[in-house]
Amino acid sequence: MNKVVKKIGSAFVTILIVVLILLSIIISISSITAKANNGVPDLFGYTPFSVQTDSMKPTLSKGDYIFVEKCDGESLEVGDVVTYFTFIDGKRVVNTHRIVNVYKNGDMIQYQTQGDNKETNPEPDEKLLSPGDVIGKYTDTKIPVLGKILDYLGTRVGFFLVILLPVLLFTLYQIYKLIAVILHNHKVDVLNAANESTSDEVKEAIIAEYLAKQKLEEAENAKQEETQEAEDIKQESEDKEKTSEDENN
Repeated sequence: MNKVVKKIGSAFVTILIVVLILLSIIISISSITAKANNGVPDLFGYTPFSVQTDSMKPTLSKGDYIFVEKCDGESLEVGDVVTYFTFIDGKRVVNTHRIVNVYKNGDMIQYQTQGDNKETNPEPDEKLLSPGDVIGKYTDTKIPVLGKILDYLGTRVGFFLVILLPVLLFTLYQIYKLIAVILHNHKVDVLNAANESTSDEVKEAIIAEYLAKQKLEEAENAKQEETQEAEDIKQESEDKEKTSEDENN
């Protein structure tokens, strides 16, 4: 039972570490590519983003992790959900809303967007978008809650507590197991050597005991033979004396 529990626990820890390593890779790639691409991450041709508000609810919720695909900024249509650069409270940010109007004036195209959540966004956005503001179009692929997790992991504290610390502890645990295996193998080698030495001593003792027993048997046999020979001589002497007495009579 304990072995089964240990195996399950070991498998769980291994899977957890693999997941954490994958998350750290995603964070690292996103961070590196974002610095080289005007703040926009690039993950194998797609741009991942964490949804920061509920302005697109129920389509998207705060904490969702969405994937945006690069597109032709001049071929978008009403109904497309796009991620774009805009200014909110004087700060340049990334936002994701749905296109509700397309305005064309000669070669110039502008898009008007609005969040799906009519409670928080009852009116279309005032600022119109140009094709150059558009980062990409939402691919209808999202992972709930993952965005919130990655946002936390993106902080120094979160990255240390959830990524570095578990990996460090896992590494130390593996080192401990390796040392334990080495010590165990050394102990086994010592015991085997001791057993081999003991076996040789036992063999020598058995041989010595056998030889001593054999010598004792030989001595006893020799003694018996001597006794028997003495008795034979005595009997022969008695027989001769009796014969001599018979002749004299």
